[in-house]
Amino acid sequence: MPFCPQCGIDNPAGARYCDQCGAMLIPVPPQPAAPVAPPAAPAPAIGPTVCPQCGQAAIPGEAFCDNCGAPLSAPSRPAAPVTTPPYSAPVAPQASYPPPIPAPAPAAPPATPPHQPPLPTPTTVAPPSYQAPVTPPVSVPATPAGPTPVSGRASLAPAAFVVMGTGAIVPLPATAQAVIGRGDPVSKYFPDIDLSAHGALDQGVGRRHARIFVQGGQILLEDLDSTNGTLVNGQKVAPRQARALADGDQITLGRMLLRFQA
Repeated sequence: MPFCPQCGIDNPAGARYCDQCGAMLIPVPPQPAAPVAPPAAPAPAIGPTVCPQCGQAAIPGEAFCDNCGAPLSAPSRPAAPVTTPPYSAPVAPQASYPPPIPAPAPAAPPATPPHQPPLPTPTTVAPPSYQAPVTPPVSVPATPAGPTPVSGRASLAPAAFVVMGTGAIVPLPATAQAVIGRGDPVSKYFPDIDLSAHGALDQGVGRRHARIFVQGGQILLEDLDSTNGTLVNGQKVAPRQARALADGDQITLGRMLLRFQA
């Protein structure tokens, strides 16, 4: 007979659910027949003979349906009919979110300030029409430092160079310009003022060392890109930059020292 694993009750041979607790039954192999006891009085039938759940015929006296396991003692409840109300009640409108912001109250007109007397108008004082006359600055000619440059002439003569150390005088030609240097017989070049006789080669004087000329009534000296340079009173004369000469100026060509005599 099927054995209920839930409550341990034996059920009829064809039952699939326990009549006591409704659990699914476990089939039990047949056991040897026991001595038959005298039949007991039949128990009164309890419950309906039809399952209210699935409509399957049930054995009288069983508490649960053998087909679906539904309890046979609970009568089926008919479904309550759904009635439609004759009319639908109006739905109250819901409040909107966020609630509307009330309009601001009109601002009160500004209070009229009490009357104030007008402020006095400041009196403008005109500046005096008289102004002291401005004295123009007096320009004072600058006094040149050192000897005055030689001016007012159109020729180099009668100026001359005095060789320092020997006192030899080298006169300048009666021309507007002359090249100062040393003669070179190999290249057959001889400058206008040749200092070869005064040791020009040993003292670093170039063949075309400098140029002396008259411009604007003044005697000027210009270095002709010499190798050892030209100085006037100890200051270097830049190449191709003319320098005005004055009486008594000391001229250095290389290492040869000369004095200009106007």
